[in-house]
Amino acid sequence: MFSPDAWREVRRLHAGGMPIKQIARHQQMAPNTVRRLLRCEQPPRYQRPERLSVAEPFEPLILQLLRAEPGVSAAEIARRIDWPASASLLRFHVARLRATLPPQVDPRPEQEQGFRSTVLRDFLPGWAECGLWWPPAELDVGYGQTRRCPVLLMVAGASRHMSACLLPSARFRNVWIGQRRLLQEWGAVPHTLRWDTSGIDFPWSWYFQTEGWDISWNTYVARAELDDLAVQDRGRPPSGLAAARRRLRQSSSASPLPAAPLTFAADLTSWVAEANEAARSGPTRWTEERAAMRAPATVPQLLATQCQCQGQGRAVPDADGYIAVAGTTIWWARGARDAD
Repeated sequence: MFSPDAWREVRRLHAGGMPIKQIARHQQMAPNTVRRLLRCEQPPRYQRPERLSVAEPFEPLILQLLRAEPGVSAAEIARRIDWPASASLLRFHVARLRATLPPQVDPRPEQEQGFRSTVLRDFLPGWAECGLWWPPAELDVGYGQTRRCPVLLMVAGASRHMSACLLPSARFRNVWIGQRRLLQEWGAVPHTLRWDTSGIDFPWSWYFQTEGWDISWNTYVARAELDDLAVQDRGRPPSGLAAARRRLRQSSSASPLPAAPLTFAADLTSWVAEANEAARSGPTRWTEERAAMRAPATVPQLLATQCQCQGQGRAVPDADGYIAVAGTTIWWARGARDAD
């Protein structure tokens, strides 16, 4: 970057009839630089390159929320869209976008359209966050053995109502069955499920064929779409799920010694009840959000976990003792199996 004085000197020398190469030797610069300065009509100055605002990708979502709920606060918007920057910056942009909207907006005609409304239903009440929480202490499973068992968490998005279920392992089969149990306890199914899949064990596809269980993640998402449900797998943990994990971590720190599974399950129930009691003072009641969810009878695909496989729970070999697994024929040791 050259100073305005150098630009003026180059133009003065060129106007006096001095050749470009002689100007370059006189000013100790390249001839192409002299030509570039001569082509500039204005003196060169530093211009900071334009940078994309952090709020620009979120503006459509913020506008959708403001149109649906004109009185929604900036803190609630930050929680729903997982705002990555500071709260003051979001309040500035929310105030700027709120001023561009009409003074009175009636969202009732859009909300009466149900789940197929033009408003993004992912941000309306009735969604939930799902994921695993690993307790810090291991469980005493008997015979002098300890094991670290995960806990499936499901948190309502708006009211922060929480439910938990102790699982024997992190296999997705146990996770799906555990979620089915939690949904039956709620008596309602969220229209949007935001998952944090970190820590979940997804077996290979051949395992489902040999065991006769059609419970892969792709099947889970496909069944949810058949029931008109949305499944989101985000890269980072949702805010409500992270808060629930912190709350349970604080409650479980008082009992670091290994406990029996039944004892830990009873303690987990009390911890969840305390967390739900503290969350009742939120802006949205659990009863109101539960009314915005789906009825279990309207989601038969998601609540069914086991497929029909020749009337049994696993694949059956043919008369010669062979079985097809993932397109490969494998011999089944029937004699050794029967001997056991």
